[in-house]
Amino acid sequence: MTKITHIFKTYFPETNGGLEEAIRQIGRLAIKEEFEVEVVTVGKRSYEMTTPDGITARFHKCSLDLYSNPVSRTLAKEFKAICRNTDILHFHFTWPTAELLTLLHRVTTPMVVTFHCDIHKNKLLKALYLPVAKQFLNRADRICVTSKNLLEATPWLHEFKHKTEEIPLWFDENRFAGLPAPQARITDFTKAIKPYGLFVGVLRWYKGLDTLLDASRNFRGDIVIVGKGPLYNHLRKRIEEERLTNVHLMGFQSDSNLKFLIQQSRFIVLPSLSPAEAFGQILLEGLYFSKPLISTELGTGTSLVNRHGHTGLVVPPNSSRSLAGAMNRILNDQCLYEKFAANSFRHYKANFTETAQGSKYTRIYRSLEKKRS
Repeated sequence: MTKITHIFKTYFPETNGGLEEAIRQIGRLAIKEEFEVEVVTVGKRSYEMTTPDGITARFHKCSLDLYSNPVSRTLAKEFKAICRNTDILHFHFTWPTAELLTLLHRVTTPMVVTFHCDIHKNKLLKALYLPVAKQFLNRADRICVTSKNLLEATPWLHEFKHKTEEIPLWFDENRFAGLPAPQARITDFTKAIKPYGLFVGVLRWYKGLDTLLDASRNFRGDIVIVGKGPLYNHLRKRIEEERLTNVHLMGFQSDSNLKFLIQQSRFIVLPSLSPAEAFGQILLEGLYFSKPLISTELGTGTSLVNRHGHTGLVVPPNSSRSLAGAMNRILNDQCLYEKFAANSFRHYKANFTETAQGSKYTRIYRSLEKKRS
């Protein structure tokens, strides 16, 4: 059986974000196509586990973290063997540790790279790292971008256009099927608050959550924030000190609770401020559950998922005024709400199902399988 090894710096259950969900969905698809799938990543300790999806996750203990780039001594030591003992490597860009190790060991195993986002937070580091990133992508057999928007907004990627293909992410409909009922505290909570906009994601710097809190002052409904991450304590402190009584910080929630919170929401809001937000898994989930979307214009796949004026509203990033205005429009205009809600599921069904997108990865894997043999 052909083995595919995904390589990225985080994975379930140690972290819970949209990119981890994307890796899981691509992996599950490959398993259905009779590939063997593993994920190589880092964690708090070294261990391995096989998930109910059939994916084996191998964690290597993190030795240090440099600018959101975890480094593992055990991974460095075993990397060459990892690459030798698989048939296809599937990297998720960017993770400099893995990319440098690939070049250092002159890996020859067939490689596909999903380019999720460019480096945005530290411009100096990007300038220093860009030659390495280009060497790494030059080594790849195929490069997949999650949207043409992302490709066009990343000029240095253009030299690899000849081997680049657009493959948007998709929503795994099985994820929310057959779940138990939500906890009573969640159902009681939604009954006690006003109609609400829902944010779901890892609480990171580029998510625009401070802008969302600023916008909450002029929003007539409530805001529910689901997720954990580095900004949790900062957000909690702001909510308490500024008495933002219409903002509810919920932390991580099980899929049963999350499904219910999505279904009961008025709209989904993703106020990200940087192209580091390349797609937005929660936007796909909003489409599936026929929810209007509010997102920001970043030149990435978020505006592919949320079509302005069709499935929701797209506003400028870092503008609490524009964000509050969009949230109030969907809250108060029932005709607009119903238009967006009706269009959302149709947009999902036409563009973001496993059937629509998954076969593209299967085709790439089969072509690399031939190269390996």
